[in-house]
Amino acid sequence: MKRKILIFLLFLLVFSFYKPGTVEAEVMHLQLDGEINNAEFAFIDRNLIEAETNGYDFVIIEINSLGGYVDPALKIRDSILESEVEVITFVSGRAWSAAALIALAGEELYISPSASIGAAETRPNEEKYISALRTEFAATAESRNKNPQIAEAMVDASLEIEGIIETDRLLTLTAAEALEYQIADYSASSLADVAAARDISLNQIVTIEKSNLEKIMGIISSPYISSLVLIIAFSALIFEALTPGFALGGTVGIIALSIFFASHIFTGAIGTGIVVLFIVGVILILAEVFVIPGFGIAGVSGITAVLVSLFFIFPNTSIAINVLLAVVLITLMIAVFMIKKVGSSRFWRRISLESNSKNYFSSASKKDYLNREAETMSKLRPAGTIRIDGKRVDAVSEGGFIEKGKKVKVISVSGSRIVVREISEEE
Repeated sequence: MKRKILIFLLFLLVFSFYKPGTVEAEVMHLQLDGEINNAEFAFIDRNLIEAETNGYDFVIIEINSLGGYVDPALKIRDSILESEVEVITFVSGRAWSAAALIALAGEELYISPSASIGAAETRPNEEKYISALRTEFAATAESRNKNPQIAEAMVDASLEIEGIIETDRLLTLTAAEALEYQIADYSASSLADVAAARDISLNQIVTIEKSNLEKIMGIISSPYISSLVLIIAFSALIFEALTPGFALGGTVGIIALSIFFASHIFTGAIGTGIVVLFIVGVILILAEVFVIPGFGIAGVSGITAVLVSLFFIFPNTSIAINVLLAVVLITLMIAVFMIKKVGSSRFWRRISLESNSKNYFSSASKKDYLNREAETMSKLRPAGTIRIDGKRVDAVSEGGFIEKGKKVKVISVSGSRIVVREISEEE
C-alpha cells in the first residue's frame, strides 16, 4: 500500500509541472533584403544547418529583394528544398528576378498586400539562359504544388497565358494576383501576421542578424570591391618589384590577396583548389622571372593559371571577363606610371633593359667575350651579372648556382645571351 501511495504522489508531482501547450516553439527568422549573392547564400545555408542542428520547429525567410545572381539563388533554392527543417517564405516587399525563385521554394509562401513577385529576366537575355532558368522556376513551383506555367512566364516573355499575360511581357504579380493564381498561399501584412497564422507568438521567433564579419566579407566579395582589391594587390606587388628589398609594396600586396581570397572562401564561392591553382600560377611566374632565363612555358603557364583561378571566382562568365579586363588594364596603366616614376632608381636601372653606356653593350661586342674570364658581381641562379674588362654584363650560368665573387669563363655567346661556367680551383 505504501508503495502504491508513493508512486501516486510521484505521478502527481510530475503532472503538476507538465502544462500542455506551454512548450514554446523555436522559430528562426532570416531576412533576405539585399542583392542575391554568395554572401547571402552563405548566411542562409549556415543558419538552415544551425536550425536543423538545434531543433528549430521551422524557419521564416523574409524577402524584400530586387534580385541578383542566378547561381547563388539556385544554391539558396536547393538549400531550402533539401533542408530537414520546414522553411516558409514571406514576401514583405519585392521578390523580383532571382528572389522570386527563392520565394517559390518555401513550403508555404506568405505575401504582403503591398508586395509583388516575378520579373525574372535573365542576364544575358539569351535563349539558353532563359530556357535553363525557366525550367528551374517550373520545377520549383511544381515541387510546392504551384502553377509551373505561371512561374515560367516570370522568366520567359515569349509565353502567353490567356487572361493573365500577353507575349513579349514578363509576368510580375501583385499580392492579390499571386493569391488568386495560387502562387502565394496566404496573405500577411507583417511578421506578426505570419506568426498568428502559424499559431505562435512573436516571442517565439528568433531573428538572426548578420555579424559584422559577414557584412564585411559580403562587401569585399562583391565584384566591384573585389576588382579594387585585386588592382591594389597587383599594383603593390609591381611596386615591390621596382624597389629594392621587401617592404611596403610586398606587404600590402600579400595582405590584399589574402583578404580577397578569404572573403570568397568565407562566402562559399570557392574552395581551396582555386587558391592552390592561383599559388601555383604565381610560383611559375616567379620561377620564370628569377630562375629560368627568357620567357617561355613556365611564364605562360603561370599567367594562365592565375587568370583561370580568378575567372572561376566570379558568379558568371560576363562578370568574370569584365572584372579581369578592368583589373588587367588598370593595373597596366598604374604599372606604366610607376615605371616612369620609380624606374629611374638605381635598382631599376640594374634590372631593366634601358640603354646606357655603362650597363648595355651590343651583341656584336659581346661576341668578343667568348672564352674570356670574368667575375660574378651577383649570384647567378642561373641569371645574374658578371664583370668583364671592368664592365657590368648580364650572364647566365651553364646550369647550377654560382655564388657572388666567383671566377667564371664565358663558354657561349648567342645574340645577347652570355653563358658562363665556374672556374674550378684545379683550372
